[in-house]
Amino acid sequence: MTKSAMFLLWVGAAISVSEIFTGGLLAPLGFVQGIIVIIVGHLIGTMFFACGAYISYNRKVNAMDSVVFSFGKNGGKLVALCNLIQLVGWIIILVVQAGGAIVAVFPNLPFWTAALTLSVIQIIWALIFGSPGGKINDIAVVLLAGLCVFFLVESAGYTSGSVNISDNMGVMLGMELSIAMPVSWLPLVGDYSCKANDKKCAVLMPFLGYFLGSCFMYFIGLSIVISGGNDIFTFIASSKFRYIACGIVFLSTITTNFVAIYSAAVSSTQWIKSRNIRIPIMVIGLLTLFVCVFFPVNRFELILENFLTSITMVFVPIFVLVFLEYFTKKPKINKSISWRILTIVLIGIVGNWLFNRYNIFVPTLMTALLVFVVYIIAGRAYGKRLLRGGL
Repeated sequence: MTKSAMFLLWVGAAISVSEIFTGGLLAPLGFVQGIIVIIVGHLIGTMFFACGAYISYNRKVNAMDSVVFSFGKNGGKLVALCNLIQLVGWIIILVVQAGGAIVAVFPNLPFWTAALTLSVIQIIWALIFGSPGGKINDIAVVLLAGLCVFFLVESAGYTSGSVNISDNMGVMLGMELSIAMPVSWLPLVGDYSCKANDKKCAVLMPFLGYFLGSCFMYFIGLSIVISGGNDIFTFIASSKFRYIACGIVFLSTITTNFVAIYSAAVSSTQWIKSRNIRIPIMVIGLLTLFVCVFFPVNRFELILENFLTSITMVFVPIFVLVFLEYFTKKPKINKSISWRILTIVLIGIVGNWLFNRYNIFVPTLMTALLVFVVYIIAGRAYGKRLLRGGL
């Protein structure tokens, strides 16, 4: 992939309704503090993201194959399954959110029609650009970014007359929400960076593309709510540019979800070997289409989002361990599961839950620190055991 294609791929992945919605949650912090939290949080989160890209590029393998070096082939399958579940859930949520926004503009349009149209087009898009980098996708992302400028300009002067902002948002929670979005893409970035032409293309372009795109989406959401909007859907429905906004929602869902569909297909190959990646793309695309169209998932959107949040807490300890293994030694691929590594992951997951439960600093950073400390302690204990003639 070229530098421009890689950059635009991740700009397109960042532009979504979910990112705008999450940015709006930071409104209680105020505009200045909210911007600072968005920038600092995204710098931290995108550093994790870029580190995953760096490792996959150097190893010339996709993200899940890179995990196998530390977790073993069977352990890698467990991680790939978690990633597959997360991605399928994200695909469904983005279609549901986009469908809700489109129906808000066209109230006579049945929700299932919007969901079906989005699902079909994103499958076709993923099949055409199975390994992203096509010129049409690049043009679509440039157009999308330009249209978002209209969004930002109008949101600055938007007033709905009714504002209901929760005061539960603090700086640490806002930081966590800003870190979490780029970290949620961490299990995917290696699927594309391993195809890069050079190191700058593999690491710098994803970093810049996602950082700039995601921060911009958060700024729009923050601006909408602070200016007097309850949420992104109300804003779209009452916007002077609502048809343009509707187009943004539609196109951004496609450019984000085709990335997720492709990576979900790549993760599935850890379980079912397929020479033709288009077969798992079709299966995953049709599965998510069926759920979005035939089940009332819009009623369970909040449940799904909470579920995905709990799933993503798995990937911080997993990839911190992958980073530590990569930078401290050269692990060999074993078929068996590394129980020592899995135990450290479980400690990290429990720690993350506790940090979130009791609002201890920034949970992602605390989890990374916990995993680092446990890894060092466990490594020393394991080394002494080897010297004594143990396993």
